[in-house]
Amino acid sequence: MPQQSRKKPSRKGRRTPQKPKTRHSRLVEFTEARGRTVDKVELSTDSEFPCVSIRFTDNTDLTVVIDPWLTFRADYSKWKAGNQKVLKRWPVFRSEGL
Repeated sequence: MPQQSRKKPSRKGRRTPQKPKTRHSRLVEFTEARGRTVDKVELSTDSEFPCVSIRFTDNTDLTVVIDPWLTFRADYSKWKAGNQKVLKRWPVFRSEGL
């Protein structure tokens, strides 16, 4: 039986450069909120429970607790054909931490 070559075949073409991964670079989707109608959104800056609460018309709620020492910026945008148009931008909120 003939021996197989141990050389790896050369790869042709370009490799897509990979972005360096950081500890915090990830996207989290909240699929439970998909398709629901929002009743109100509240930002609580209470030092005991800083959070963003999204209340839906079916009386369910998605609450995102904010870690102290965080900068929070909110934009309300419209997207069309992959282009973002900012309709409203709120002032930057910087927490004071606990």
